[in-house]
Order: sequence, then structure tokens, then C-alpha cells
Amino acid sequence: MTERILARESAATKGRRYLVEGRLNVEHVGDGPIVASCRGDQGDVYRLGYDPERREWRCTCPARRRCSHLVGLQLVTRRPT
Repeated sequence: MTERILARESAATKGRRYLVEGRLNVEHVGDGPIVASCRGDQGDVYRLGYDPERREWRCTCPARRRCSHLVGLQLVTRRPT
């Protein structure tokens, strides 16, 4: 019996796919925080964005590292200076 090993999609690849599939909704960009939502592969919608007071990107998904939702958002926005 031959086992199939499926390649896991990287966060960068998945973030780009979320953009192409129209899953990312950017709600606010400008002075202040960046606010967005993104629908994940299982249908859950996560809140994400950039908090200028803490100077950090945030997402409500369970990922412990830089997630694919933030990758997608960072491809179309940039941190306020």
C-alpha cells in the first residue's frame, strides 16, 4: 500500500489564495487602526488588523504565528507610519 503525502500550504500561499478567492474584506485603512475580516477554509470569519497603539498586527484565529489571514491583509495594506 502506498501512502500519499500531501504538501501543506504555506501561510504565504494561503494568504494569496484568500485574496484571489475574495475572502478578505478590508473595512478601514487610514489614520488609526487597520480593520478587516477574513473567511477561513472552514467558513469561520476572523477579525484582524493593525493596532497602532500597540504597534502590532492581530488576528482572532487560533494560529500562534503569523497567520495566512494577516499575510493576505499585509499584501494589500501597510502599517501606518
